[in-house]
Amino acid sequence: MVVDAEDNALVFSGQPIAYPRGDRPRYLRQFGLYGFTGTALSMFRHLPQGSLELTEGVEMLRFIEHGHCVRMFRVVDEGLAVDTPEDLMRAGTLSRTYTKSAISNSS
Repeated sequence: MVVDAEDNALVFSGQPIAYPRGDRPRYLRQFGLYGFTGTALSMFRHLPQGSLELTEGVEMLRFIEHGHCVRMFRVVDEGLAVDTPEDLMRAGTLSRTYTKSAISNSS
C-alpha cells in the first residue's frame, strides 16, 4: 500500500508498490481492521465497484476510486495474512498454539 504525507491511503495492492528504483523502498502492509460510521457504511454499500477494486480485489479501493479518504494508522505488528482457506487453517493453528502457551506460562 502507499500512503500520502498524512497517512491517507493512496492505493492498495497485492503486489509490492511502488516499483523500486535504486534503493529498496520501505513497503507498508495493510493490517485490515476497518472502522465505519453508519453513514460511511451505507455510502460504501451504494458505491459501484471500480476497475481498481475489481482488478486488485481490495474493497477499500472503492472509497479511493470515488474520491473519499481512507485514513491509515501505523501499528508495530507484522500481522498474519489470511487470504486463502490454507492461510485460515495456519492462523487457527498458530492461535491455538499461542493460547496454550500463554495459559501454561500463567499457571
